Amino acid sequence: NDVTRKAEQMAQGDFSQEVCVKSNDEIGRLADMFNLLRTQLDMTLFEMSSEKNKMETILKHMADGLIAVNLEGQIIHANPAAIRMLKVTPEEMDSQSYNTLIKQLNEELSLERLMEKCREGELSDVFEKSGCTYSIRFDWFKDEDGNDVGIIILLQDITQRQKLENMQMDFVANVSHELKTPLTTIKSYTETLLDGYVEEPETVNEFLEIIDNETDRMNRLVKDLLQLSRLDNNQEIFSRKEGNLISLLKAAVKKIELTAASKSQHLNCLFNEEERIPVDMDKDRIEQVILNVISNAIKYTGEGGRIDIDALKMEKKAVVTVTDNGIGIPETEQSRVFERFFRVDKARSRALGGTGLGLAISKQIVEGHQGTIELQSKEGKGTKVIITLPLSLKRGIRNIE
Repeated sequence: NDVTRKAEQMAQGDFSQEVCVKSNDEIGRLADMFNLLRTQLDMTLFEMSSEKNKMETILKHMADGLIAVNLEGQIIHANPAAIRMLKVTPEEMDSQSYNTLIKQLNEELSLERLMEKCREGELSDVFEKSGCTYSIRFDWFKDEDGNDVGIIILLQDITQRQKLENMQMDFVANVSHELKTPLTTIKSYTETLLDGYVEEPETVNEFLEIIDNETDRMNRLVKDLLQLSRLDNNQEIFSRKEGNLISLLKAAVKKIELTAASKSQHLNCLFNEEERIPVDMDKDRIEQVILNVISNAIKYTGEGGRIDIDALKMEKKAVVTVTDNGIGIPETEQSRVFERFFRVDKARSRALGGTGLGLAISKQIVEGHQGTIELQSKEGKGTKVIITLPLSLKRGIRNIE
């Protein structure tokens, strides 16, 4: 009676039962086996529960989306990453079929198409949706007898990886192109001189000047590439000291005013030259940024154009703005201005010795100072560059230039 009663309780899920053995006959041995069975069953269920919890934890925290679908198109399981990628709620995931949910991501991923691809041995694919790139892997999953009971799908957002790969390929192509042009020029002019086809001293000097200019161009490119490499690998050490941003702006304007004057352009300093805006900065690097921004404004503004330079304190930040009334940048290309080798006007930039790396370097330097640099532009009306840097938190220091 005791064994029967406790067996019924175990059948209801209570495995804490134990039969008291009071004899060594058949009933006693049955009670021993009952207790052994209970202990083994309890351990097995504990191990299964631990494995289940471990698998649920792994699936919950996976960065990739995982979806299991049976042959009827019902979703058996979907982890949180898959729910995010499909942009649905857990309730929608439970109540709607797989085909209904997946069609908003890609209609080519319907269950029927995946089953067909699995039979053909195609178990992966890559597709784009709303500016994002996804990699998908899928295969059958089987029951204990080896029968196909559904499809298991792994979704991976590879947008960032794809972007980095594209940038790397573009970077190599751009570097090769930028070096090839001056090298071709140097080679052709050098061969002409060596073959003795040019005898006039004036022409020889002209050829040598071209070779010298192209060599300088390559030197600037390699120098910029090395600086970018140091910035990328955090090898560029900034010597930051408190300095007056106004003094730095005045010095930068003085260095570049002759370039503007050669195009009859007006450099207007709107900031108060007597004011002091204290900033912890590497003076040379921040001056490099300002000179680059102003020189770009000069480069892409026509004869007699206007360039306004201003600086002010805003809350706990110093804000520098450089505004021109030049050619501007098309809206579709504004998001790319800080990319390496991007140029608004490639022909003009190359003619004036630009490497296409200035703004990329400037962005790295400003961000290394915990600041920001952004751009606003309208095609045909001009461009405004805004640089923000944190103000110095030091007190009681005066007259530091």
